[in-house]
Amino acid sequence: MGDKAAITDSDVIDGINIKYLKFFGLWGVINDYRTTEKKNSVLKFQVIITLLLMVPSIICQYVGFFVIEVDLQKASILNFHSLPSLQVCCKHLVFWFHLDRICRLNNLMTKNFLKESIPEFQSEKVISIYRKIIKQTNIFCLVALVVVFTGLSLIVLNPDVPVDYILYHTGNMFDITTGRFKISTGWYPLPMDKSPWYEIVLVYEGTLVVWGSLFVLAFICFYYQILMCLYAHFVVLGSHISDLNIDSDYQKNSIEYKKFNLQRYRELYRILQDHQKLLSYTAELKSVYNPLVTMILGVGISVLVLAVFHFMFGQTGDLVFIIRSFCYVLYQSIEVTMFCYGSSFIQTASSDLQFAIYSSDWYKADVKFRKAAQMMMIRAKKGETLTAIRMYPVNAETIMAILQFTYSVATLMSRFIE
Repeated sequence: MGDKAAITDSDVIDGINIKYLKFFGLWGVINDYRTTEKKNSVLKFQVIITLLLMVPSIICQYVGFFVIEVDLQKASILNFHSLPSLQVCCKHLVFWFHLDRICRLNNLMTKNFLKESIPEFQSEKVISIYRKIIKQTNIFCLVALVVVFTGLSLIVLNPDVPVDYILYHTGNMFDITTGRFKISTGWYPLPMDKSPWYEIVLVYEGTLVVWGSLFVLAFICFYYQILMCLYAHFVVLGSHISDLNIDSDYQKNSIEYKKFNLQRYRELYRILQDHQKLLSYTAELKSVYNPLVTMILGVGISVLVLAVFHFMFGQTGDLVFIIRSFCYVLYQSIEVTMFCYGSSFIQTASSDLQFAIYSSDWYKADVKFRKAAQMMMIRAKKGETLTAIRMYPVNAETIMAILQFTYSVATLMSRFIE
């Protein structure tokens, strides 16, 4: 399928859920751009609304540091509540500025992506591999959906941030039990404790939370699906390589032997073409995802540090606040895990190609096949991974590094309080 052709439901890998992409208009945005190379009105509307909602919130959140009294606990809460808006903006802007490349990467979601090397008789095996990986992908996305909607419900239906605390107090937020309550700790250049400004702020924050949560979920599921489709293609290609049988009963240098080697070489050549295609898409995916993964890891670390600070060393006694914060921390942990493990899966599957081609008894084939096999083993020697900040490899080990860093920073912050 060409990059300028629209992708239909029948083109995508069996089992991939694209209903949410259609609901949010993202599927139409992608197909419109693939056919016209223009960003449609739906995307422009989404970006404008996102920036109009998120940017004022972010600005007011940080301006608050200079116009209201702030201690370490209030500063940490202000930062904690500003991170979701930064997330939404980053994910939407990555989609906007890289839409042409994302549309190309969307080819990874098609079932005939590896059309060069996969023979017809292996279709059932290929379908089985795709379904298994897509099932795992859908489970992660479903967990993220449940966590987001649980947190969203608690945030919107139970505003528990005292307006008086933001304007006039420091220390423990839960010591303030009088006055009006709102959704976030954001400060605004308005008399928030008086009508109708309080109601305006409350509606604004509710709209911001609902809009942001839904699009954070939509984008993260979409980006993760593309990542796991790339992993699935590497697994399928490795499975096909492992089925190459070089050993034969034909007498060496006979006509039958030469025909057999020629047939195997042609298979390997098609595999090389698809492998090169996968490497090309991997390089593009790494480039597009670099700012996204950098933001995800940065926000994930910040949220974990602030959460540990509040739950272990702070004075938080409100059950709803604890559950709500836990949902946010849980979502960030899921998001970090999705991309770290997804990258680790790709690293393993791409490097396993080297072992797969070696296990085919390549050295028993003729010179032509051996040279092609050696070339592929060299290309597959280093596994492919996502990167953060252009050079930092992202994999399963990254999660442990984040946890260690979180504990160290939270411990350091606790000493300031003491």
